[in-house]
Amino acid sequence: MNIKTDSRNYRIHGDKNKALINKSLSECGAGRSILIDKDDVIIAGNGVYEQAQALGLKVRVIESDGSELIAVKRTDLTTEDERRKLLAFADNQTSDTSFFDVNLLLDDFNTDDLAVWELDTGLFSDNTIDDLETNAFAGTIKENSDVFTVSFSFPKEKQEQVEGYIKTNGKTGIVDLILNLVCQSVEAK
Repeated sequence: MNIKTDSRNYRIHGDKNKALINKSLSECGAGRSILIDKDDVIIAGNGVYEQAQALGLKVRVIESDGSELIAVKRTDLTTEDERRKLLAFADNQTSDTSFFDVNLLLDDFNTDDLAVWELDTGLFSDNTIDDLETNAFAGTIKENSDVFTVSFSFPKEKQEQVEGYIKTNGKTGIVDLILNLVCQSVEAK
């Protein structure tokens, strides 16, 4: 079988994300499956597959029509095993260090379709523009959450630099950079 990566993968895997996936696979082994279509093209798991191939991991295909959930049982891990705990963390962290290619998504979906899935495309709606004018920034604070979101617009001529930074450092990298700059600015006053 010749599994192929998706040339229109909606997820961007920067260097940091790839390194974390590789580290997770190296230290914890495979923790979840990838998903391929009947033409052997990856639907989900392009980044994991790429790093698994780099490490020489074997691939076993389980065929399904989607009518049942396939559970991967790791017979080498117990509930209290430190590697199990690390794998649970690493699985979530590697997902958080990749991000969507919004341009590709917008090629295939309209913003209303994406909003149903609660995806923030970073595009300004009329309500967001009103919010910017009223509050000087766009932000939403979700109830019972310890985080809030802010949308930014960048000059088009800076797109390559901004996207390059995010691809290299991930979304947490840019958040850390902004937090450091804001905190330094506040401390300097």
